[in-house]
Amino acid sequence: MKRRPAISPFIATVLLVAMTISLGGILYTQFRETVVSQIRNPSVSLIDVNVADDRRTITLLVKNDGNVDFRISSFALAYGAANQSFVIGNNVSLISGDASMKPGSLLAARFKIAATTTLPSLSSFTITIVADQLARAFNVEG
Repeated sequence: MKRRPAISPFIATVLLVAMTISLGGILYTQFRETVVSQIRNPSVSLIDVNVADDRRTITLLVKNDGNVDFRISSFALAYGAANQSFVIGNNVSLISGDASMKPGSLLAARFKIAATTTLPSLSSFTITIVADQLARAFNVEG
């Protein structure tokens, strides 16, 4: 009986590892988009801020640029040592859109700061958007 030479165990192991890595790479590239689209990513953007001439009325345009629904509950305004909170349904009026925001939707809201204070011209302030799944602060130059 004649014996044929076989490949060494080392070469066989290297070939199996290389095939496993190749198969894993192929599966990763095929299903990556599916997995990434399933990740929950709440995100909000402040598109526009308008401070009226009375320096007390502020109008915001907010966009849900994430991939999940969320509900905005309030806005906070901080400037200098002053901090004020504005709650939707209490002292915030919605101009367009809804506080329950779907991905890609816009919300326009208006609120008025306390009668005893005004925003100084050319001042910077911070607006924080508070929702059920996130809170994000934006620095604004007024």
